[in-house]
Amino acid sequence: MKVIALCLAAAFACTPAMANEAQRQETIAKIVEAQGLQDMFQQQIDVSRASAVEMGQRTIKKILQEAGVPEGKEDPRLAEIFGQYVERCATMFTAKELVTTWAGAYGKGLSDSELKQILAYYRSPLGRKDVQASQLAMASFAKTMLVESEKRVNDSIVQLMSEIKTVVGK
Repeated sequence: MKVIALCLAAAFACTPAMANEAQRQETIAKIVEAQGLQDMFQQQIDVSRASAVEMGQRTIKKILQEAGVPEGKEDPRLAEIFGQYVERCATMFTAKELVTTWAGAYGKGLSDSELKQILAYYRSPLGRKDVQASQLAMASFAKTMLVESEKRVNDSIVQLMSEIKTVVGK
């Protein structure tokens, strides 16, 4: 009987905490929606996906060039396979997965009151303008990062191929 009473007491003690956590998660979900995070993540994924195959084709061409494969002697299947690989890498996560992960980590150091204030900000005219500015910036940011990533990948390939050639004696 004591065990049942203790279990009931524990259950009743946890109920407010669970309700509070559910309210926090609901507030965070509203912040995510107000911030337009899913749209921004999707926008970034779309930009990445759109340029992934093209970047993959240029990258495999650079790899084959650095490997000493003469122009016109490349196996087109390699470019296709590498392009598909790069596209898969560009789309490893859905926007929903990114939002869910972000929402799970967000707000750990914030009080319930602070979360409500943040939500009020994002629902305000200034907060909505902030979201619009972030969404516009994301398109430019994603494109800039893709261009810079390709430059860095190309430099890395040149270095890798040089190191490989040193080891194999070419």
